[in-house]
Amino acid sequence: MPLSTSVRSTERRVPTPPARRTRPKPWGLSLFVATLVILIAAWEILPRAMSISPLVLPPPSDVVRALIDNLPVYAENGLVTLQELAAGFAMGSVVGFGSAVAIFYSPFFRRAVYPVLLGFRIVPKVAFVPLFLIWFGIGITSKVALATFALFFLVLVQTTVGLDAADREQIEYGRSLRMSEWQIFRSIRLPVAMPSLMVGLKLGATYALTNVIVAEMVVAAKGLGYVVVVAHSKLATDEVIAAILVVTLFGLLIYWLTSLVERRVTFWYGEDK
Repeated sequence: MPLSTSVRSTERRVPTPPARRTRPKPWGLSLFVATLVILIAAWEILPRAMSISPLVLPPPSDVVRALIDNLPVYAENGLVTLQELAAGFAMGSVVGFGSAVAIFYSPFFRRAVYPVLLGFRIVPKVAFVPLFLIWFGIGITSKVALATFALFFLVLVQTTVGLDAADREQIEYGRSLRMSEWQIFRSIRLPVAMPSLMVGLKLGATYALTNVIVAEMVVAAKGLGYVVVVAHSKLATDEVIAAILVVTLFGLLIYWLTSLVERRVTFWYGEDK
């Protein structure tokens, strides 16, 4: 037996310890719950102790009562808002992603169209609400168009940045293997761009919800924004706050769903990071 073989055979292999998974600290959730309880308790006690009118600041018990009493109204109008948002989300995602690919692969679009779109991105999208109401009317079309408009720019910019972040050496290596441009896009550029694209989807969804609510508050006969306006016209502050809480829950739900999709499609990104 050769000497090198015998030496290697006598070497002791030290097993690699498994990677330790970091678990969330339990006191973090407890601290959040304790802070929330303290704030709600203070909100309940201070208006009564300071004799603040319920028209100005109703206690949480009144808000919860209004939420329970008007739950069918919130559910019906929330479904309308959700439909408008879902349609705008789908259209904004598709149009934004397609435009980003066209801009990335076309020097003309990148030099002539992309700077103009970046200029429009700087303007707050809420400023376009009156214009969209004139163009598309007061129906559901204007709300869908506003949601699409808000989502489009973030998806466009984030996807373009992500596509441009692909490693040049990997692309050259793929071309040396005679991979087509479609294969390079699918196997190299798109996986690298996915984390950036998901950031655009998460932020764009919340901005789209804001645009839809504002449009419903301006002119609409249904939707959560309309519910807020109706409650305000009745000087029912508790119902206004209850409707705002429902909108907040909608925003948190949308953000949670997009984060869930992000973890599914970019599961490798957190491990590499």
